[in-house]
Amino acid sequence: MMHAFPRRKLLGTALALSLARQARAADPGGQDSPDPTTSPTPQFGAALPLTGTYALAGDEALRGIQLAVDAVNANGGIAGKPVSLAQADMQSQSNAATAVNGLITGEQANILLGSGTSALSYPASAAAELAQLPFIELTAPADGIMTRGFKFLLRTCPTTSMAGTLAANTIKARFAGRNLGLLFNTGATGGAIAAAVISSLNAAKLPITLAAGYPEDAVDLSDEAGRMMRAKVDVLLHAAGPDDSLALFQAMRSLNWRPASLIGCGDGYGLRDTHIALGGALDGTLVIAAPFFPGPAGQIADAYTARYAVPPRSAESCTAYVGAKLVFDTLNTVGADPTKLLPAMRKLNLAPGVLLNGFGAAFDATGQNTASFVTLQRWKNGALVPA
Repeated sequence: MMHAFPRRKLLGTALALSLARQARAADPGGQDSPDPTTSPTPQFGAALPLTGTYALAGDEALRGIQLAVDAVNANGGIAGKPVSLAQADMQSQSNAATAVNGLITGEQANILLGSGTSALSYPASAAAELAQLPFIELTAPADGIMTRGFKFLLRTCPTTSMAGTLAANTIKARFAGRNLGLLFNTGATGGAIAAAVISSLNAAKLPITLAAGYPEDAVDLSDEAGRMMRAKVDVLLHAAGPDDSLALFQAMRSLNWRPASLIGCGDGYGLRDTHIALGGALDGTLVIAAPFFPGPAGQIADAYTARYAVPPRSAESCTAYVGAKLVFDTLNTVGADPTKLLPAMRKLNLAPGVLLNGFGAAFDATGQNTASFVTLQRWKNGALVPA
């Protein structure tokens, strides 16, 4: 589901952005590249929500990007030059384009990384597309982000369709014949997850006893939880952010009700802060999300803890690290020439398991990394473990 953003803001920046186009750092395929002797130096900009509603997701993604910068610089940088990262705070959809344009015109960024959340990825990637600069989406999963025919957009992380397919397969394998409820916020990510789940369940001919959406900023889910209770839902799938995952547990506690099985999708359920807030009440909850620092990714978790003095808060930092590091490593293979980044990434064919979190890299015609994936996990004794 695509959220609207101010068209006038994007068009109003066209004149300013045209001044920077002599230094554009992308060839979307089929367009002439600048002369190699005048190719610009890669300048990285991260457009993320660092304050406001989505700040936690944005900050966690930023930490992953910064760890990737640390890793590449510890090994000599890109073509022998250290990587630096400019940052811009996208507080809301209305200022996302302005934040991206500030990175381009103020910081001379010619490769953009984002976005922390799907709602902001739509306008941020559109601003980069207008500027004809590569935008690498690291964490925002909504399917619609990649369906707009953009030439300068690639996404390294999983999609909401992947989450929906795994949810349907999980229900079919473990909960067939049970009363199924679907509860979701109607934001860009929650709404997209719900649409993907419904599509996958319909394809599998699995009925939904009750589906209910609510506004993303809802603070009380007592009515929605009450409807699920009265419908005798015993398997509840909830697509939520941090605040509404807590709101559901508060509502269930007030009703003295909980379904036999709870499956959480969205960044609210994979967040360590959610477990800190809920304690043992979250144990047993199934979570569909990107892998949480599996196997070899333990070295990223160690670097995270060493730098930030706390353990990783969610898989988003790991996912952002892997995507950003893929960008840096690919640039190294093409002599740090930003004009060659997108063509080189489109040609990647890395099998799942090659990257530290288990992802591979293989981009389809839309720019989506089809070798990324989500996994089924479970909260157990305060930790997310494979389920």
